[in-house]
Parts: sequence; structure tokens; C-alpha cells
Amino acid sequence: MMEKRVIIIGTGIGGVGLAALLAKDGAKPVVFERNNFVGGKAGSIEHKECLVEVGIHISPRGEKGPLAQLAKKTDADVKFMNKSPMFKLIYGENEGMIYQNMMNPVSLYNMFRTISPSIKALPGILRFMMLAYRIKTKEDAAKYYHIPAKSVIDKYTSDPDIHAFLNFCCVMMFCISTEEASAGDWLLAFNNWITSGGTAYPKGGFGAIPNTYMKVCEDAGGELHLNEEVNRIITEEGTVKGVETDKGFYPAEIVISNAGVVKTLDMTGDQHFPDSYVEKARNSIDSTGGATVIFALDAPLAKTPLNVYIPKRYDWAATVKGLEQGRIPDDIAVFMISPTVAEPSVAPEGLHLLLGAAGTVPADMLDKEMNRQVMDLIESRMEKLFPGLKEHTVWKERHGVDFMAAVGGRGRGEVIGMAQRYDQDADKRFSPRTPVKGLYIVGADTGSFGIGTELAAQSAMETHALILEDTAAVHHAASDT
Repeated sequence: MMEKRVIIIGTGIGGVGLAALLAKDGAKPVVFERNNFVGGKAGSIEHKECLVEVGIHISPRGEKGPLAQLAKKTDADVKFMNKSPMFKLIYGENEGMIYQNMMNPVSLYNMFRTISPSIKALPGILRFMMLAYRIKTKEDAAKYYHIPAKSVIDKYTSDPDIHAFLNFCCVMMFCISTEEASAGDWLLAFNNWITSGGTAYPKGGFGAIPNTYMKVCEDAGGELHLNEEVNRIITEEGTVKGVETDKGFYPAEIVISNAGVVKTLDMTGDQHFPDSYVEKARNSIDSTGGATVIFALDAPLAKTPLNVYIPKRYDWAATVKGLEQGRIPDDIAVFMISPTVAEPSVAPEGLHLLLGAAGTVPADMLDKEMNRQVMDLIESRMEKLFPGLKEHTVWKERHGVDFMAAVGGRGRGEVIGMAQRYDQDADKRFSPRTPVKGLYIVGADTGSFGIGTELAAQSAMETHALILEDTAAVHHAASDT
């Protein structure tokens, strides 16, 4: 029975997932959220009778992944809809339907036909896919940590079309390029995706996941404080004592931050941490930002829940560099989800949702005009991919990277959090356990592996295990005295 007073800062997947786990242990977590809705970037907002996602998500592994595993541990009523076994890939002028299990021979054939690499490159590509197929655990991935994913791909193929495809797969998964991504983290995540065949959309929309986790917590006696931002984490002699909001001080023996490592430092004060910890955190690099365009249509233009467009030989690094220098690219890769194909209940009958997202540089590097131009680019590309889009649009919403920054609270609009880079992986990632006794950090910054929201769910389960371990050690020590 968890008897300690627990406070959780933030209602992202990691925060509310951990709240549900601790509530099942007997704790009554008090959860603070600065926004007026649960979920942060994984939340959903009601707009014109539709449930509209704050970010744009799909679960890579669905019922087989950490989101479902966490739900099972907490008896949370999370269900995934997996009505289509395929996703649509558009590469340049070519398009093909790809089975979610990309190791399926038919899927490999359709993928190669769509990407059209050099025939000479096929043996190397097949060897690379077999490598990815073998990386099933962190132990399998161990030899590939601390090196960029691109350096591994280079050993198997130099084909520019395959590099463009794999690079954007990495951008979709980690929001960074293969030049930056940890080879070990990416190969493991890529394996999880291409072999699971579980890519799915949650029943009730993506926001249903954090809301359902939060319901488990509240049903067990936990509290939710919306529109109440934590300003300070209070410590005394190296031990956490509680938090302070505009409404006052709340005492706790355990404080868990779902606000990221750097924001947690800001709330606590650098002076309470070792210099090496502060330096590592302040020099860390986040994933890139994102902009989205959301369409409500009176016709079902998309046939699959997941649709991916990649310009031929697309160079993500060049796009980022250009944006940093104030240049808008001629074309951009777009990740598109049609939630209503999988889960019609997120919109009124007769309306069909189509969401498009593209990566951008952080909010502080993109002014208002460039933000608008990036969203224009997403919109114009989607109009070309889905003929009749403009005519069938009932309404649309556009969210720039500044919107993501405002919702996330970290200021830069990063999509995932601390980047899963080759110099920030494995033993170089931050542990959920901080140097301050009783203070933990949950979420994408401290998850050991996974893609997006699944990374955060993984962190919730790993942080839960550490808290139980620490609590048991304290009880042990007390009983020995």
C-alpha cells in the first residue's frame, strides 16, 4: 500500500499513466495541469462537435504496445481500432499500399515498387531489413548505441531513394533525422513498428488514452487540478517537500514532474542539483517542432487511417537548415492521419477528419509569417494529394509550432521532448530518478525506448518500478532500526 503523499506535474501520457499506476498501489495522487484539458500534446479538444487532436498521433503498436500494456496494468478501458491492415505511401509521383507488417513479402515488394530504388541496391536493402528484423530487444540494440542511424544504413546501401524513405521514417518516429538519431534506439523502434502489424487508432480519439488513465486515478481517490500551473518545486536539504502554485503550497513526499528535465530544473533551481547534472540538462537537444492542418470534410477522401507523403529524394536535414536560415522549401514531407476511417465516432455522422503534420524548426526560430508559410505548404500539398479537398472542406484548423509550444509549456514546440540522439541514448539518457530525494521525472525525456506516446508510456512503467523500489528500500531501512 502506497501511503506517501504524491504530486504529479502535468497530464501527458507519462504523467497520467504513472498516476493510474500509483493509484492502483493505494496512493491518491494530486495531479496538476496548466491547461484546461488533460493530455497535453496527446490530448483532444472538442471543436465544432468533433474531437480534434492537439498533436497528430497514431499508435505504432496499438494493442501490442506500451499504451495497452499500461492500460492492462491499471484496468484502464483503453481500446484500439485497427480496421485497415495497410497504410498509403506516396513517394514523389508513385504511390502504393503497404501492409503494416513491412516484413511481409508483398509489403516489401509494394514498398520497393513505390520507392523505385536501383536494382543493384536491392541485396543491400534486404540485408538491412533483416538486420532491423533481428533487433527485438535493448540487448540486441546495445552494439548500435552511441552511433548515428545513418552510419549503419550506409553499410548496407547508398541508394538515395532508400535513404530518403528511411530518413523520413526516422523523422516520423523520432522527429529527428537518421544523421542524428541513435542507431540502437531507432533500429529497435523500427523493428517494433514494422513487425507488430499493430498500428492502430484509439477508440474515442487519442485524447481518450490520457483521460482514461486519469479516470483510474480519480476513481481511486486521486485529484485533478486543471488550469493550475506549478511554479516551484520546494526542496529542503536535498529532499523534496512539495510544490507551490498560485493557489498556495501543497506538501508531498513524492513529486513527479511530467514537464521535462530542463523545466523541472527551472521549477526547482539549479542549485539543488550537481553541476554535472545541470550542465548535461542545459546542453541537451530536443526533437524538432511540428505544424498541423486539420480538415473536416463532407466526403471520405482518405481510405486508410495512415497516409505518408515523401518528396522524391527528400532531404530533411536540408529542409531544417533552410528553415533555420529563413527559407521555405518548395515541398515538404507530410504525415497524415484520418481518424474517422478507424474511429467514426470522433466526428458527427457525415463528417470525415483528415489531419496533416510536418516537421519544423523550434518556435523561437520560426516567426509568425514563416509559421503561416509552412502551414500553407502543408495545405497545398494535401490539396494535390487529395483531389477535391478544397471543395469538400466544411471547416479547417491550423496549428503552428507556436501552438505546440504553448500547449507543451516548454517554449519551443518540440514534438516529442529530449531527442533520441546518438549522443543522448542508453546510459546517456536521464534516469527518472533525480539527485533530489523524492523527485522523479516521467515522460519522453526519461523513457528508455519507444516512439512518441509509446516512449512516454514506457517511461511511466519504468518510473513506477523505480518509485516502488525506493519506497520499499525506505520501509526496509525503517524496519531495521
